[in-house]
Amino acid sequence: MIFVQDKKQIKEYIKIAMIRIFGIAIPVSFLFFYLIFTGAFNEFINYAILGIRTFSNKREYIRLLKNENADINILAILVPIYLFVSLLFIFVKIIKKEKEKIEDIISVFLYSMSIIIVMYPIADSIHFLIGSIISIIGIIYYFSLFCKYIYLKISFKNKYFVYKMCSLIIFLIMFSVLSSFGFKNWCKYIKQHKNLEISHFKYVEMTEKLIKRTINICEYITKSEKDGKEVYILDAEAASYMIPLDKYNKNYDMFLKGNLGKDGEDGEIEKIKNKNENTILLIRKENIINNWQTPMKVVNYIRNNLTKIDEVELYDCYK
Repeated sequence: MIFVQDKKQIKEYIKIAMIRIFGIAIPVSFLFFYLIFTGAFNEFINYAILGIRTFSNKREYIRLLKNENADINILAILVPIYLFVSLLFIFVKIIKKEKEKIEDIISVFLYSMSIIIVMYPIADSIHFLIGSIISIIGIIYYFSLFCKYIYLKISFKNKYFVYKMCSLIIFLIMFSVLSSFGFKNWCKYIKQHKNLEISHFKYVEMTEKLIKRTINICEYITKSEKDGKEVYILDAEAASYMIPLDKYNKNYDMFLKGNLGKDGEDGEIEKIKNKNENTILLIRKENIINNWQTPMKVVNYIRNNLTKIDEVELYDCYK
């Protein structure tokens, strides 16, 4: 709408907007009807909307600048610079009423801003890379504009040949580096110990210690269930033990703050209070560090109010 100058353009932009809205409505409608027909709509609201306020854990953006990976450090500096420069460039172009390249820059900038929200409240490496992917594309686009500007400023007869040769050399260097990196990883994978025993993780690199731990925990759960018990692991790693058993335990399989719905940790404690004596809950031993997002209020409630009956690998078992 920034570029609208007359009624004809208004109609064109409305037409474009309606086509885009229609395109967006198709997958959204499928999702909506799926949630309705499967009875999952209330749970969707509970976890995806109302549950957001239970995200009490956070990681500040500034920590990315101290990351052990140099590429993350550099990108964490470049992304805010790119956003600031883009915003400044857009304002200047609008004030001067210049249209050249501005539509592309506005589009990339707005898409960058729309996805960057995933960095909040946890600005760790993974969330940063997901949230900055469009910004990185924008940075590359700016770099290409800069290179084009330099190319146009150079004035000698064979500049096109030099440009092609430089491009080829850069491509060969990048191809060699990536091929070498890939070959080293392939050689490493061939040499590494791979799991052949645990269901659904076949040929995945796993240490013998991890394979043994997984087998022991799965065997404990299977044996307990044969004795009429219900076993739940309240830990960030729970899914890695439930997948081989083909089990799904909802909140417990990714037991992290913000993943527990609108009632948060208090809601989980109430559910635990209502469980019967045939329920066994596994939590990490006190001398083993928990994931930083673990709902410790729930863990401490179990430790202080339930009865410890057993141990298996890194877990204490409570009844």
